[in-house]
Amino acid sequence: MSRITITENGVEKVVTDIAPYRAELEDVLAKLTRIYADFEQGTLSALDAREGEIVDLINCYNELTHLIEKFDEAGVRRANILAGWEIVKQNRAGEGA
Repeated sequence: MSRITITENGVEKVVTDIAPYRAELEDVLAKLTRIYADFEQGTLSALDAREGEIVDLINCYNELTHLIEKFDEAGVRRANILAGWEIVKQNRAGEGA
């Protein structure tokens, strides 16, 4: 099982299940998508009043993306380490023969 330590609201916590963060990322993307639904037809100034909300969503999206990437990288590291361990175990088993 992959795990990473993150700081959330100033508190360190261990994350072993990334699914809620992936769901939150999808939610943030859906909110941004709704905000920009008619953007191509409108003008930039049409979203001026929502700039703060957009910035908050962008920051959240970036933080969640970074967290998910970090978790996925931890999974790859773990798989690589375990692959090496499997090779060692197989070769140890052959030593006694």
